[in-house]
Amino acid sequence: MAQELREGDGKAGIARAGKRKWGYDPAQVDAFLERAHALYDSEGIRLTQRDIQSVSFDLTKDGYVIAQVDAALNRLERAVVDKQTAWEIAQHGRVTWKAQTENLYQQILEHVEREQGERFKPGEAKQPSYDKKQVDRLTDQIVDKAAASLGVDGVTEDDVRDLADLNAVSVSNVIFTQRKGKKGYDERQVDYFLNACVQLLSRIESYARVGGASANEPAAAAAPAPAAAVAAPAEAVSPLFAANAQRPAADARFAPQAAASDDAFDALHQAEQNLFVARPAAE
Repeated sequence: MAQELREGDGKAGIARAGKRKWGYDPAQVDAFLERAHALYDSEGIRLTQRDIQSVSFDLTKDGYVIAQVDAALNRLERAVVDKQTAWEIAQHGRVTWKAQTENLYQQILEHVEREQGERFKPGEAKQPSYDKKQVDRLTDQIVDKAAASLGVDGVTEDDVRDLADLNAVSVSNVIFTQRKGKKGYDERQVDYFLNACVQLLSRIESYARVGGASANEPAAAAAPAPAAAVAAPAEAVSPLFAANAQRPAADARFAPQAAASDDAFDALHQAEQNLFVARPAAE
């Protein structure tokens, strides 16, 4: 059980795990949250959901309780997405917002439409990997839930009534059964892809919270602006801490190349680049 808060504990009011238990490095957590909140409170969009998704912290004895830090990051992420949604609608209107959200949905759908068991690169030999059936089932559910919310592809709310508990937070916290090597999917690719799914679900959920309350919305939207024109922050948060799980900051496309079993995926960034590579423009 986490210790009670002590005088002088973290600026974020997060409890310590105890001298014999592992938790997140308090100095790193405090530094990130302090900077993140400063950027959030500043004018414009200077903190993004991706910035929060990419952060990780070292483990240390008597560190901050992991569950409490994760909960604080979830709250911050939700606030950031709501601010972004309100800003996008105010600047460009609901039509453009929906077009951009549907574009992200289509990118994800294009990947999920691959054959089951072949949606991601197999795990490395003798390394932990994710159960393929569980991953495929979840990605199918995410696409169905998003389609119903967006009113596309003939999926209705009645069709996803059993997915009421599926949301951005539940996807962020999902745990798959571990397999060995090629019996499962490469964990890094799945995690990276699910981050994009969380972004999609977060946009949809945020619209339900703030979409009707956005002020100064244009009466009518013109042709959708390029995604980069809306989503690019004035100043992105650079990674504060080195982390093996760091995600690339580039706005990736979800149109995977045909993944052969002998592809070179030795480095994390190369694995991600091969999975999420932009398609050439149609001639």
